[in-house]
Amino acid sequence: MYIMMSVIALVSGITPGSLSGKPAWNDDYAQAFKKVSLLKKPMAVFVGSGKEGWGKVLQDGTIKPEVYKVLADQFVCMYVDTDTEYGKKLASQFQVASRGLIISDRTGGAQAYSLSGALTAAELSETLTKYSAKDQEVQSTTTIVREAPVGVRPVYTPQYQFSSGST
Repeated sequence: MYIMMSVIALVSGITPGSLSGKPAWNDDYAQAFKKVSLLKKPMAVFVGSGKEGWGKVLQDGTIKPEVYKVLADQFVCMYVDTDTEYGKKLASQFQVASRGLIISDRTGGAQAYSLSGALTAAELSETLTKYSAKDQEVQSTTTIVREAPVGVRPVYTPQYQFSSGST
């Protein structure tokens, strides 16, 4: 009986998160991608660290209940914990430093939005509204870098050299 209810819920797009107003956080990219294909919802990948690190994408660390509802209803949500080896590797592949947000299109085949760094609650709300729109067509990726990943940071080259020789 429980298996049948789970199958019906998955096919209909109902998740425990959407019933409670909070998203169901996936932690496996392949599984989340399958849900995107099945449900035709964009994926929102939050990159952070530690327990409930998805909130660290916001400057104040607090996601409002109405934003959680949008995430639960309109997105397949994934949390990448950079405290794990898997999370570090995936964050690196997304070119995100310590925290960020990546949003795909409804097919999972195109990246619509990429942020490395933090954003305000208002920016998060606006971004989720924009990329959850059913008529949203991805032509290119909107990329915002507020915290550059280590491999992307410019290398500092000193403009002078010290000599240890005597004169």
